[in-house]
Amino acid sequence: MKKNNWIIRVFLLAIGCAFVGYPFWSNQVPVPLPFKALTPQAFVGLIAWLFAVTVFVERAVEVVVMVFRDQKADLLDEAESRATDASDNATKAAALANTNAVGQADKDKAATVAEGARMALAAAHKEKVIYRAETKEIALLVGFMFGTLVSLAGVRALHGLLAETAVSDNLFTVADILVTGGMIAGGSEGIHRMANVFTSFMDSLSARTDQTQKKS
Repeated sequence: MKKNNWIIRVFLLAIGCAFVGYPFWSNQVPVPLPFKALTPQAFVGLIAWLFAVTVFVERAVEVVVMVFRDQKADLLDEAESRATDASDNATKAAALANTNAVGQADKDKAATVAEGARMALAAAHKEKVIYRAETKEIALLVGFMFGTLVSLAGVRALHGLLAETAVSDNLFTVADILVTGGMIAGGSEGIHRMANVFTSFMDSLSARTDQTQKKS
């Protein structure tokens, strides 16, 4: 996965430049679109359906990743557990050798075994961390693919923010598909957090407005 990171970045950069540059090259720069006024209740209601869709997509991603990645993850967990036990036993043996009346050669041997066991544990832990990081990256890519597919099918986030009189063009639709796909790939927790941030902001803004009106 690491070897392909630069390819993904270049690909995304090229797509971004194409989207930004195309309207200017074609002399069809879109005009700003009117958005509807949103209250906290309306905003939460607007993204509630997006949250529900994301929950379904999350489960689908979990199943796909579980089929292809869980077996090795279990093996890595078992390998780390065995390495932990070996490291603990070797450390105890080295400590016991230092307290007993044994030769220096035996003490050095026990210390060497303990150090080797610790290095093996560190290697097992590192391999597990790398594998988990790769699994998260794969899950994000699969989630973005599913999210984009669902958005192509008609689930759109930004269109729900537009006023009823707004007329969107193809570029806005493409942007909406990509943004919605990214939101779905980010998971339901991110959408829930976004709703909380918005409602908290609106509540604080309303409180400040009330205070200003009372002072005046």
